[in-house]
Amino acid sequence: MIKKLEILGMSLDNYTVREAMLQIEVFWNNTMISAVENISMETLVKTQTDELLKTCIENLDLAIICDKEILKAAGVKSAQRVRETVENSFFKEFMKRIVRNRRTVYLLGDTSEQTGLLQSFLSETYGQLKITGTYSLSDCTGDYDTIINEINIAAPDVILSVIPTPKQEYFLKEQKEKLNAKIWYGLGDHYVERRGVSEVAGFARRLIQKGIMHGMLLRYNKKDNEDKDE
Repeated sequence: MIKKLEILGMSLDNYTVREAMLQIEVFWNNTMISAVENISMETLVKTQTDELLKTCIENLDLAIICDKEILKAAGVKSAQRVRETVENSFFKEFMKRIVRNRRTVYLLGDTSEQTGLLQSFLSETYGQLKITGTYSLSDCTGDYDTIINEINIAAPDVILSVIPTPKQEYFLKEQKEKLNAKIWYGLGDHYVERRGVSEVAGFARRLIQKGIMHGMLLRYNKKDNEDKDE
């Protein structure tokens, strides 16, 4: 199976859950924080008009495709990969291992509501999870030094972020070298969408994004073919 997908001029990881977890095991031994992030169709669409976001995504240590439409658009036909993506299997396995190995997590959101939703969900689903602290960017009145200090004092193994894209990526790019943790896992607002938006609204939003991405793929492929002809 191809381990890298080429789509819209970007290269994305295409690991099975087992392969991705092997990468995670390596990250625990790194001296610098490793960046992991869920990549949705909405994220890919935004990278086409935001070069900084595109660069941030390309510099991730591990990209987790969380939208089956990305696999479909890239021509991936593996039933295993589609099933793992639809069932959000990487996140579930990641959290199980965090609990099993007694790793600690810190929750970071854009608003108190987002952070609260994440904390409630994790507490209900993973009751033995050790949460060492939470913070919302909206509660920070000045620069982000206060947030960085709070996180570093807590010294978590993992930072779980539900900050929306591209704010999440910008924050990580600027603050990565200051963070005292092993893994940054950017869930983005993809998690919040699943928990807080009605199924009808979520379905309508995905249809719109699918149409936008389909149009982008057509334009990109046309340009690529024209460049080859030259």
